[in-house]
Amino acid sequence: MTAQALAESAKMTVQAVRADLAALESAGKARRQRAAVGQPHRWWRAGNQPLDGDEVMLHMALAAYHNSSADKLREVLADVGRRAKNPAHQKIVTLCATAREPHQVVWSALAEYDVSSTASQAA
Repeated sequence: MTAQALAESAKMTVQAVRADLAALESAGKARRQRAAVGQPHRWWRAGNQPLDGDEVMLHMALAAYHNSSADKLREVLADVGRRAKNPAHQKIVTLCATAREPHQVVWSALAEYDVSSTASQAA
């Protein structure tokens, strides 16, 4: 959500909303996704911010490792799919959440995921 949209829905001034959001960010309760100059920043409740490709894969791996239940894994994958930044990742992870054998799908995806190329792109 942008500060402008929040101000309109809360019937507050944009300046007051920005000050409150900055205080929440300092307290670790809100996160800001910075935008290009002239574009509004997007704000998220801490823990609900969008996930990039590497973060999606990490969440998938941890969920598969720590949840032996296929139903619980499907639930976590559905949540991760909703939070993925990239619409393609959203669709793929959401489809994984409907798989009959979600653990097998996750491990296959991780086996094919090239971490070295994404790490070199980040550097």
